[in-house]
Amino acid sequence: MSGIELRELREGLVATVVGAGVDEFATNWLLKRISADPDALESVIRMTLNGSARLDALKSTGLMDGGPQPALDAIATMTAEALAVPSAAVSLLGGDEQFLAGYTAAPDAPERWRPLSMSICKYTVVSGIPFIVDNATTHPLLCDHPVVLSGEIGAYAGIPLFNADDQAIGTLCTFEQRPRLWTRGQIMVLQDMADVAAAKIFG
Repeated sequence: MSGIELRELREGLVATVVGAGVDEFATNWLLKRISADPDALESVIRMTLNGSARLDALKSTGLMDGGPQPALDAIATMTAEALAVPSAAVSLLGGDEQFLAGYTAAPDAPERWRPLSMSICKYTVVSGIPFIVDNATTHPLLCDHPVVLSGEIGAYAGIPLFNADDQAIGTLCTFEQRPRLWTRGQIMVLQDMADVAAAKIFG
């Protein structure tokens, strides 16, 4: 895959994450490209997530050892309570896995670790912009996603977490089983809580 193709795929991803009406040409191009080659977007995702600077930033946090992080669990819980949703998480993405370093579930919940194939946060991290989805079942990137097809996630909102060098290592995200309309106020609260999470991780 050429550098131009990689750039176009990433631009299409950003347009699709931002939402309908922003850049319909880029979104439609991305969807046609994925239809012709389902692995094309995955190549962009893996190349971005495996970037050496990003992985160094992730490693420097010391959080991927999987140990308990009560402070991040508390941030996730406060986020869920503030938004009146059942689930929120501080999600960190390695090169081939996702770890929920902060989560509203029990500290030893097995679903804290997941392969990238089960991650929605990867789109947030790779695009580098908030990913707000009211109805995952109709979203072009998510309608065929395993966690959407299973009924686990019907709505999702995620904010990327950046270090001082602008490397996105993960997200603060919230989600629930049924579609819902995220309000402007809720997104602002989520952004504020993401700032708190980033300060805790990198401070």
